[in-house]
Amino acid sequence: MTIGGQVKVLNATQWQKLEKHGRSITHQTIWALLRFTACRSQEARLLIVDNVYKDPVKRIVKDEIFFPASIRKGKRRSLSVPASDKLKTYLERYQPKESGYLFPSPRNPEKPISYEGIYKYMKQAVIKAGMGHEKIATHSGRRSQVTHLHNQGVSLETIRRLTGHVSLVNLQPYVETDSGLLKRALNNSAL
Repeated sequence: MTIGGQVKVLNATQWQKLEKHGRSITHQTIWALLRFTACRSQEARLLIVDNVYKDPVKRIVKDEIFFPASIRKGKRRSLSVPASDKLKTYLERYQPKESGYLFPSPRNPEKPISYEGIYKYMKQAVIKAGMGHEKIATHSGRRSQVTHLHNQGVSLETIRRLTGHVSLVNLQPYVETDSGLLKRALNNSAL
């Protein structure tokens, strides 16, 4: 299930609106991982509890979320992403199992939640939130984080390290340039 072209970059207000209409703690936690780590949905759904929690019973989150090479696109390199305070808030609310997949399938706990399960629930929340006309999908989390970091002045090299992209050329399509940001930059130019 894919939608052609670039997915929409969402701001914090739009994510809150989406969460209000998608009340599942599981899905809100998945969306938080997509937003705050800029991971792909495949990477989020295949995480195991030990990749995220020091102590899952007490909900103590690790300082870094570990994405092993085996679940990453290309399966060449592992990636560790710092767990921001915002992400930790979501992960501390979520009640994981003691081991196994972080997001097990509701039908078969020995398997991870399916991509379709994540995508369909997100699309339902998008429609309920009145944003059904927008091109919003699971990849919106990754693209939103990259764009927001770039707009805050974070270097592309730092963002590349966060996302695990091999090159800046591969990262570039994720960055949506805000015309207002460009105008402010030009107005603030010292030339």
